[in-house]
Amino acid sequence: MTKIVPGTQSFSRSIAVLQAISDYSSPPTAADLLTGCGLSRPTLFRILASLEVEGLVTKSSDGGYLPGTRLVGLARRALAEIDIRSLARPELERLRDRTGETVHLAIPSGDEMVYIDKIESLKIVRMASSVGARVALHSTSVGKSFLSALPAADFEALMARLNLNKLTEQTTTTPQALAEQVKQYHQLGYINDDQENETGISCFGAAILNEQLRPIAAVSVSVPVFRVKPEQDFYTIPLHECVAHISRAAGANVA
Repeated sequence: MTKIVPGTQSFSRSIAVLQAISDYSSPPTAADLLTGCGLSRPTLFRILASLEVEGLVTKSSDGGYLPGTRLVGLARRALAEIDIRSLARPELERLRDRTGETVHLAIPSGDEMVYIDKIESLKIVRMASSVGARVALHSTSVGKSFLSALPAADFEALMARLNLNKLTEQTTTTPQALAEQVKQYHQLGYINDDQENETGISCFGAAILNEQLRPIAAVSVSVPVFRVKPEQDFYTIPLHECVAHISRAAGANVA
């Protein structure tokens, strides 16, 4: 027996209205939607009012309905995420193969980073993580590298509201220490979180840039500390090549 989830019918109707609005070649009126969606007048107007309040639809000057700014923003973000994943995937696989370690691709989400792709190490002992996991900016190599690549004004604005919570004994918890790491990133082109986010795991990270040379994502190589090689170039040279290739594919003019 199929289980009925409460609210499903209402949600489905809202999606149907959004789809109908998107399918019209010109902004449809309420009368158009009444004909096209097969809903009662009270139901349609209730749905339109709710969608308008949420910023998912908006009214044009002649009374037609258009996708709202919030819906457009969600769509753009989803497309950007798909694009960066598809651009990055071959380079992420190459980086995993060259280092033998787990590789992550992360994008900013609010005041955090979220993993949107992961290429796992083939070794038995490896970092445990999952696509969709959210991680802090101040304690991870993906977060620190993203912060480091921001324009100074954006970095300062973000720093003013970040909580530098202590996650392990090694976590950077002061603005001064984080600012010093940013300087090192500018010199080296990568950043290392040595058990700052997770005890037993050392990560090397670098940012991906777009055509405006702004960070749009970051890549990390995550290594169990007992396996970290003393020569960091083993990880950082292929990491730098990886993000440079992806950045160029995203339109950045970088070496």
